[in-house]
Amino acid sequence: MGLFNLFGSKPKEEIVPQFAETPMELPEGNKEQDDSTKVEPSENKQKIITIKWGTGMPIDVIFNFIHKDFEDEGYQDALVNSDLQYREAREGIIRNDLKMLFKRISLRYKNDIREIEVQMRNAQESYAMSSASLLQARKETYEEHLAEISEMERLLDDNDPKLMTMIESYRRGFLKGISAITLKFINNE
Repeated sequence: MGLFNLFGSKPKEEIVPQFAETPMELPEGNKEQDDSTKVEPSENKQKIITIKWGTGMPIDVIFNFIHKDFEDEGYQDALVNSDLQYREAREGIIRNDLKMLFKRISLRYKNDIREIEVQMRNAQESYAMSSASLLQARKETYEEHLAEISEMERLLDDNDPKLMTMIESYRRGFLKGISAITLKFINNE
């Protein structure tokens, strides 16, 4: 490799399938890398891999929130205030945050659908049928996402376990915090 550096050639770039628009940096000390992906110590460059996941649309924000781990927050809250009414209030805040996300993202999709309808009319009047068809497909996707958001709202109101993962993780952390306080109390006596 030193011979190639002498003549100024660059190492080959790694080809990575595109699954999302979220850039991730590889840590320099990653021991699972094989020799073809290692960065030489003389080079102070980091490789960035782009991974494409999800839909890349606003509904992904809801899925990320639902799967967010609130365990650490629950644990820290229990250490500060172990009152069960406080836990219930905090769970209500988490639930309301999710409901606000539903509302905000629904409004965004509705606005996008209105704009697409205007563009579709313009495309149809201009006899640009392929453009109108693409816009129609995008509109249908947005409508499917709106229907999914409505279903998620219904499931949240019914306390369905699929939509309660963030609250369950908060409860688990809160209980761990109470256990830690109890154990410390027992061990001090």
